[in-house]
Amino acid sequence: MDNNWNGNNGQQDRWNSNASNSSYYNQPTHRPYGQTFSIASAICGLLAMTTSCTIILSLPLGALGILFAVLAHRTKKKMNTTCVTGIALSCVGLVSAVSMIVYSFVMLPSLMENEAFRNQVNAVSQQLYGMDFDVFMEETYGYSFDD
Repeated sequence: MDNNWNGNNGQQDRWNSNASNSSYYNQPTHRPYGQTFSIASAICGLLAMTTSCTIILSLPLGALGILFAVLAHRTKKKMNTTCVTGIALSCVGLVSAVSMIVYSFVMLPSLMENEAFRNQVNAVSQQLYGMDFDVFMEETYGYSFDD
């Protein structure tokens, strides 16, 4: 008969047990430190990539994703896959947002040559700011699209 069992009601005797049956040695382990920054980096990177068409949201979210990954990696340990995923997604979001900004500024003069597009831009600018876009560009920057 095993010495760890109490003969009265069949329950295990906690005070007379060996190490393999003790609950002290089977304690759950904690999550690694820095896991919250890794998860925040991945979430910000995913949001930066999915909101890259809005440009305004993608730039700060991508920067935050990279910042959180750097904060998670500050302990000189090897980067976990969540950190690497966060950095990759943040970089994709940042690159796509910056490329959309550059494309918009490069293509604006050629798009303004189209009369229908110019009328739409002027109508939106008139509703939002009370001034046509053509007039705004001439007064502010001295640039005319009529050339």
